[in-house]
Amino acid sequence: MGHERMSVLPQTKKWRDIFEQIAGRHVSDTEIEDITQKTIQNVRSRFRHIERDSGVLGTFQFLVNLAVASREENPQVWLLDIGIELPNNPTPLSFAKAVNAYVASQKDSFEYSGIAQKAASEAISIWYDQNHVNSLSLLDSLKDPFEVWRKAGNGAGFCELSRLFFGKFTQGYLEYFLEREISAALGSIDERIKFGQYLEKHIDAISSNAFETAKITQSFAAGWFNQHTKKGIPSKKEVQGFLWHAFGKMREELQRESSKK
Repeated sequence: MGHERMSVLPQTKKWRDIFEQIAGRHVSDTEIEDITQKTIQNVRSRFRHIERDSGVLGTFQFLVNLAVASREENPQVWLLDIGIELPNNPTPLSFAKAVNAYVASQKDSFEYSGIAQKAASEAISIWYDQNHVNSLSLLDSLKDPFEVWRKAGNGAGFCELSRLFFGKFTQGYLEYFLEREISAALGSIDERIKFGQYLEKHIDAISSNAFETAKITQSFAAGWFNQHTKKGIPSKKEVQGFLWHAFGKMREELQRESSKK
C-alpha cells in the first residue's frame, strides 16, 4: 500500500494505568489487570472484519469523498452528484449531519455505524478547529466552506484526517467496553456513579492514547490516498481494503500495548 516502515510507537501512558485511575480504589489490582485485558481484547475483537460493516464502510467513504471533492472547482455540486447533499454555506455541523444522512440507508449494525458516525463527526470538528484561520464554531460558516477541506485533498492531509477518525473510533470502543467491564466489577450504584465521574475526568487521557495508537495508520494512508484518487473516487472494494489493513494494524498495536509491563 505504499507504506513506510515505522518503529514502535510511543504511548503517553499504559492503558492499565489509565484504567486504574478511572476505576478508583474500589477495584483490586488483579481486577484492574483483568479489566484491562478484557477491554483491549474486546476492542481488538470488534476490529476484526469490521470493514465489512456497511455503516463503517460508508462513514469512511464519506470522509474520502470530502477529501476528493475538495480538489474540484465546485465541490458542493460534485458531492451532490454522488449523493451527499449540503446546504448553501455549510457549517462544520452541516458536514457532521451529512455523515448521518449519507450512512442512514447503509447500516448493518447500529452499534458499529453509531460509533463510526460519532468518530467521523468528532474528526470533522477537530479538523476544522485545527485547520481554519480564525475561530469558528460548529454553527459558523466560512466564506469558502471547502477552504478547510482543501487541506485534506492530498496524501499529507488525508493521513491526518484518517488518523483523527481511527483515533476517535478506537476511543469510542475503549469507553464502550471499559464502562461495561468496570460496571460489572463494581458492587453498588454509588460506586458506578463515581466511576462515571472518573471516566469523564480521564476522558482526555483515553483520547490522547487512542490518538497515539492511531498514528500507525499514517504510515500508509498518504500513499494509499495518492494512489487511489488519481482518477476520482476509490471503489468500495478499495476503501474496504484500506480499512481492513488499517484496522489490522490497529489490532496489532492494541495487542502490543496491552502486553506492556
